[in-house]
Amino acid sequence: MVSYRASLGKIGIPPTATVSYRGFASRPPSLRQAIRSMDAPAAGSWSQVADIFRGDDWTDEVQGVAWDGGHWLFSANANQDKPGHEDKALYVFKGGDTLSDGNWKSRVKFTSVPHPIGGTTESDDHWGQLTFFDGRVYVAHFWYNDQTHLGNAVVFKDTDGALEFEQWIELEQPTSPTDHHTGRAEFQAINPWDGMIYSCFGGGDIHEFFIHERTGPRAGRLTGGVLTLNPPVKYVQGACFSPNGHLYIATNAKLPGKPSYQTIWYHSALNGHQFGVIPVLAEESEDDNPAEDSLSQELEGVCFGNVIAPNGKPAQIHAVLLENETVALDDLFLKSFASSTPDLV
Repeated sequence: MVSYRASLGKIGIPPTATVSYRGFASRPPSLRQAIRSMDAPAAGSWSQVADIFRGDDWTDEVQGVAWDGGHWLFSANANQDKPGHEDKALYVFKGGDTLSDGNWKSRVKFTSVPHPIGGTTESDDHWGQLTFFDGRVYVAHFWYNDQTHLGNAVVFKDTDGALEFEQWIELEQPTSPTDHHTGRAEFQAINPWDGMIYSCFGGGDIHEFFIHERTGPRAGRLTGGVLTLNPPVKYVQGACFSPNGHLYIATNAKLPGKPSYQTIWYHSALNGHQFGVIPVLAEESEDDNPAEDSLSQELEGVCFGNVIAPNGKPAQIHAVLLENETVALDDLFLKSFASSTPDLV
């Protein structure tokens, strides 16, 4: 068995350093599993194995994607100011089915979700990244231009692709221990190691992911744990954890030296060490200005899922690239990526 101390260098820790296993912000139940997680796919081991394009009514402002083992789930934050707009909604498609209008297995319109506050309209809501975990779907939410209410994770029970609303979880507002900024936390992912909710700020340099209780009377409260990213990332759009203990973060940051690519960075869930990057071709984002509102093609949510792509190739990481349209409804590309070392994902 490879030793713990010998493996620390893989996550940026000198073997001579004194590091307590229990000192990691996030850790699995066993030391063996932690050591295994210190191996990750090499940055050059990734290839795009599928690229599904859809230009349907439902694809406007798709923000997140998840895989529940048999279905694709998408959150659509449809722009209510566009002609012919759809409702903001969750869409569930059976795996292998065409992702076309009306071909979904189920749909939950967010107007049907009970709101904890009154006096808002559908245009006030922002629905974002989503995650499937332990039979439930968690969806990021906040109200536009409203700092009096915190970010939320909204929970739906998933029964073979049929979704049923369960509860709202309000996320306690964190303060960055790095730059001391205090702000609204946005839901990003659930770590299978500890079952906790992980959030981050919505803009600027993202130094940390904050950890929140997921269940019980303190659901949404900060645990005090922080996963510090090394180095930090910019323009976060969504994130997910792999079972092997890696945090994948979809960003609008350009690949250095290749401005036609946006990026999925992946980090150790033990200490936030950055392993590498998955380049995502976004051909219409070649402007050198990386600001999100300058992008016509914009990387959005990301998820983990062991899936066989339509061409018969296995894939592990999946992301939504949105084709932003000024007046027309947005299109999307569902991009799937595979590592040549899938056991390390």
